[in-house]
Amino acid sequence: MPPKFAFTPLPPSRGDLTKRPDSVAGLAGSWRGQLFDANGGSVPFTLLRDGSPDSSVSGRFLFFATAGIAPTGVRLLEAAGRTFVALVGPYYDPQQDADVVTVFEGTRDDRSISGSFYTRSASWHDVVTSGTFLASRATAEPRAA
Repeated sequence: MPPKFAFTPLPPSRGDLTKRPDSVAGLAGSWRGQLFDANGGSVPFTLLRDGSPDSSVSGRFLFFATAGIAPTGVRLLEAAGRTFVALVGPYYDPQQDADVVTVFEGTRDDRSISGSFYTRSASWHDVVTSGTFLASRATAEPRAA
């Protein structure tokens, strides 16, 4: 049975509430997109980031998820104006049958994010998958009561 990783958002410190740069706030919301690997395959994914100041530490997404991977924590490593670098994991990847981490390097505008990614084994530095990604900000859908 593969290991499972729990992700619990950390409460913000008092200083985090006043230091929310626009580059971090601009990534708030739900993003839905596709990972396109170097071999021509594609996998849908979702990134979720709550924009409220008390939801998580500044710079931390809430979750990354695909159809075959349980929701996994994401850490925003760097963000500037329109660019960002984010680290996903570690998480168990059933295709690799191993624990891995994925790094996203991308750009964003108000409605989309795009860039490149690479996935490495958590226990060694060899790249096991790489490619590009493209995602759009998901719009809120009304729900029936």
